[in-house]
Amino acid sequence: MTRTPFLPALLRAVFARTALLCLALLAGGCAPDDAASGLRAFHEKDYATATAIWRKLAEENDSTSQLYLGRMYELGEGVRSDMSKAALWYLKAAERGNPYAQGNLAVLYAYGRGVEADFVRSYAWSTNAANGYPKWAEDLRVAALTNRDIVGAKMSAPELIAAQKLAESLQTAISNRR
Repeated sequence: MTRTPFLPALLRAVFARTALLCLALLAGGCAPDDAASGLRAFHEKDYATATAIWRKLAEENDSTSQLYLGRMYELGEGVRSDMSKAALWYLKAAERGNPYAQGNLAVLYAYGRGVEADFVRSYAWSTNAANGYPKWAEDLRVAALTNRDIVGAKMSAPELIAAQKLAESLQTAISNRR
């Protein structure tokens, strides 16, 4: 699909400004070379260290580090902006059940940024993100549901059914990995 939904600037801003912040709150006292160490290096603008730490952990399937790398590639912070790489890292984290990555990936699918625009996948990942956010991240849950509803309004009935089935299938696969 090549259709692009209208996402309010506020919705995009919520995803952009909160992903790193939310994970930072989750990452208290940690050992060297963990995701939080990478976050500290990132905030000190030591992007080479942050990238090295997160890449090592991401390759070991740490979904937080995969999310952080995705954000770096999406925003071009410390690395050259590359939406395809951002989508790849978000997908890896999303498949491990990271709701922040699921929400970010859903937006990429909605706009066709780094991936081919796909409302069915956007709807499915938005649904799973909304269901996975912690209670204190209500603004992100609402943003994910808003994205889901916007793309859903542009879909046919068969596409909606396919999207709902895909959301269930993705969630089952994630649950089976745990």
